[in-house]
Amino acid sequence: MERGIVTARQFAMLVVLFVIGDTILYLPAKIVQESQQNAWLSGLFGIAAGLVIVSVYGVLAGWYPRQHLLEMYGSAFGKLAGQALGWAAVLFFTLDSGIVLWQVGDFMVTHIMPETPIQSFLILFMAVVVWGYRLGLGTIVRSAEIFFYLVIFLFVVLIVLLIPEVEPKRLLPVFDKGANPVLRGGVLLVGYYCEAFILMMLLPAVRSRRPIGGAYRIGMLTGSSVLAVTILTCLLVLGAPVTGLQLFTSFVLAKKISIADFLERIEVFMASLWFLTLFVKLFLCFYAAVLGTTRLLKLKDDRVLSLPFALLTVVSSFVIVPTSIYFNQFIQHTWWAFSATFGLLIPVAMLGSAWVRSLSPVKK
Repeated sequence: MERGIVTARQFAMLVVLFVIGDTILYLPAKIVQESQQNAWLSGLFGIAAGLVIVSVYGVLAGWYPRQHLLEMYGSAFGKLAGQALGWAAVLFFTLDSGIVLWQVGDFMVTHIMPETPIQSFLILFMAVVVWGYRLGLGTIVRSAEIFFYLVIFLFVVLIVLLIPEVEPKRLLPVFDKGANPVLRGGVLLVGYYCEAFILMMLLPAVRSRRPIGGAYRIGMLTGSSVLAVTILTCLLVLGAPVTGLQLFTSFVLAKKISIADFLERIEVFMASLWFLTLFVKLFLCFYAAVLGTTRLLKLKDDRVLSLPFALLTVVSSFVIVPTSIYFNQFIQHTWWAFSATFGLLIPVAMLGSAWVRSLSPVKK
């Protein structure tokens, strides 16, 4: 790993782009299906819970300085358990890479080029990721710094242009079915925020004299706020019944833009926002999978695994997600728990292990 090439500010930007990632396309509809017109409250709950989760990552970074995630496993649980968890984490990284890649192809064949085979999009997009990987982490980080400002600009433009379509009455009634639907939607959202533990693989490359927890929290606050505003805008513009029926909610949202019957049909231009965030998230998942495997196998050059892992990611995307119907059920009922296991339960156990070790007497 290239050490000391990522500043704390760049790391915070990576967290923002990673958190937005694919969730801005798919997740608003799933949250609305759980919480209906109160989904915006689930978004607020997700912001608070996300900040708590990344604070745990920040504490772990302080307890195990200059170590990436797999090294932390070994320090916290011992060599054998650490290696077992390391391989499990690599499997998670690979699965996440396949899921994100499939979403790119599914979006393209559904809305942009329906007559083109989905395999074409998967191979082309993966080729760009491999190219970026071979150029090095520093190159992608500097590119992501540019992407960040473009994504925020496009998002602000999207929200501003949709203001004429807003109807506040679509948020009513509030808490008509109690707090349980809001909590269910919030838990689903938090499950995806737990994926941010993947960025702990980058910690040795971060060049910062201050604790990394601050950058983690700023990134999570910004990214989760973007998603919360997206959910709120979907409710205000489309309403809960329509939002819950859509697959690519934010893309449908962009179709509603109509200014003086002149500025219309710009949803494909706005789609560049999602392609940028999807690319960054896919690259980080792919980078973590290749780097983790390299460290576990104790290889000298991680680039030799980039092409085999790219082929594995393309193939696994079809194995993991055979159909769109399966994907919808999987992300709503299964993936959040799988993600929370790696992104919340295991980090909390690592904190407990570090705390117990701090209480044990030091042998002189």
